[in-house]
Amino acid sequence: MNILLVDYSDNIMNVVGGLALFLFGINLMSDSLKLVAGNKLKMIIEKTTNTPFKGILVGIVLTMLIQSSSGTTALMIGLVRSGLMTLPQSVGIILGANIGTTVTSVIIALPITDYGLYMLFVGFVMYFFKHRKIKHLGGVIMGLGMLFFGLETMSSGLSPLAQTQTAHDMFEVFSNNWFLGSMFGSFFTMLVQSSSAAIGILQTLYELNAQGIESISLNGAIPILLGANVGTTITAVLASIGGNTESKRASFIHILFNVVSMIFFLIILVPYENFVAWFEEKFLEQYSRGTIAFAHAFQNITMTFLLYWFIHPMIKLSKFVVKDKQNKFIPSEMFDEKIISESPLLALEYVQKSILFMGSLVKEYIHVVISYSQEEKSNLVQEGYQLENSLDTYNTKLHDYLIKISQAGLDPINSRKLSRDLDTIKDFERIGDHLTNVIEFFIERYRENQELSEKGNKELKHIFDVINEMIDDVLYSFENQDAERAKLVVKNEDIIDALEEKYRYRHIERLKNGEIKYGIAENYVDILSNIERIGDHLMNIASSVIEPLYVPQDVIIPKPSELDRDI
Repeated sequence: MNILLVDYSDNIMNVVGGLALFLFGINLMSDSLKLVAGNKLKMIIEKTTNTPFKGILVGIVLTMLIQSSSGTTALMIGLVRSGLMTLPQSVGIILGANIGTTVTSVIIALPITDYGLYMLFVGFVMYFFKHRKIKHLGGVIMGLGMLFFGLETMSSGLSPLAQTQTAHDMFEVFSNNWFLGSMFGSFFTMLVQSSSAAIGILQTLYELNAQGIESISLNGAIPILLGANVGTTITAVLASIGGNTESKRASFIHILFNVVSMIFFLIILVPYENFVAWFEEKFLEQYSRGTIAFAHAFQNITMTFLLYWFIHPMIKLSKFVVKDKQNKFIPSEMFDEKIISESPLLALEYVQKSILFMGSLVKEYIHVVISYSQEEKSNLVQEGYQLENSLDTYNTKLHDYLIKISQAGLDPINSRKLSRDLDTIKDFERIGDHLTNVIEFFIERYRENQELSEKGNKELKHIFDVINEMIDDVLYSFENQDAERAKLVVKNEDIIDALEEKYRYRHIERLKNGEIKYGIAENYVDILSNIERIGDHLMNIASSVIEPLYVPQDVIIPKPSELDRDI
């Protein structure tokens, strides 16, 4: 075995290096296409998926654009997770993404792979243009060229490896054992987290037969292809971890679709293989990459058509498997303008529930920031940015919805409630901004290897403990209109002010005494300042519970230290 690795070390490196180029090319092309499309992708998805059929079309187009069903699925899970997309809306995108992902294998099958280096060069030149669209389009072409060049590199390495006895024995096992083939396809795709890469390698191996090299047969390739579709669901699982109930249900439906697809075609495996072989003989060259591309497209399109009629049973099954969590409830009727015309008061009640959900996102964000302040974890940064984006979106949507309710006509008391709600959602949104500031301050500290001192860390934990207590009291008092509980928030805000001032001076003294060194990322005072502002916004919400007509004093007469802070 060691001798084999030494003899074929260059070929193995070609395969591994080619795979790396392929994956990097896919990611570069995906990222560049997103930039070409602009930052409106989420809004487009959200507004054009009100029926499953539209969702399928959006899923197809989006996956074709970003060249990644995993990317589409992760984006969709993010929208469901933040409550901006319903479960029925997400199912259509799941079905469409499985069709859209077949485009990559079709592109690989086209007779343009020999021009990979030319594309790489053209894209590289375009990438240096100042015009944003040309630059991003250059990234797309460069990624496509890298994808093709990676495939050719893999092919040069796979060719001699495929002629070894070990490879021959493995191909024979896969050709005679559909179970092992499908499991291999699943686990390999989970490993590389890209069905496009797994299928690209499969296409390359299958094409080697045309060169007289006995490689994987059609009987062995199709089970691997079916398994690859199941393996790609790992992205949806990872994206839904820590998310709400609906996002986990969407992830379950994604897995269900691909598992059912694999089982369906394994049941009819022999006639299906005969059909694909007939199609190849009739319309394609023998052992072409197009054969695998056709099989991939046929099975995904077929299953999308069949399972389209079972969307509601799949949703019911997902709800049976993933149970409800009451604390994550958000009304499905939210933002329905018909309710405003029928009953503005009912619409206002739904707004209350949505504001509470927005508050729960703030609470979750506070916990993320506290965790990140104690330990550097990149996934916490991404989770924080996702929560910030959700808060911004809710602020806009709830604001617009409340304005429409106000135009429907309310009595004076409910008009005051509506005004209070407008202030509350703005306060929650501003808290999200300050939490993002804190995260970015810690990103800077971690980047400069600048840890907090032991005393500074204790101070930060203390002030965060008070903030945690305040958010709990705010949410409880807002939900139950409990003025006494809200008064505790006001008292704690005074404590936060005192702590911020005391810890700021202590930090300056530590610097003067040489207990800590001044560094590039010396932003501890800024962190304290942002936390103090979070306390102010929480007090605003609590004060509006105590007095519905409350106007924050810092709006009328801002503190000298707070001038220009939130501009």
